[in-house]
Amino acid sequence: MVMNHEIIIFSPIFAVLMGFIVLTIFKKRKRSAKSIYKLIDDLEKKYIY
Repeated sequence: MVMNHEIIIFSPIFAVLMGFIVLTIFKKRKRSAKSIYKLIDDLEKKYIY
């Protein structure tokens, strides 16, 4: 039985890379949502109160 060593070596590296990409996407979404809520709050204070 012959094992493909490239798959064994690159699978964990690929999984870690995909994990970092997903985490950065979630952080950017959270940051942008937070800034949008702050913008809405500032506009409400400016024009309503």
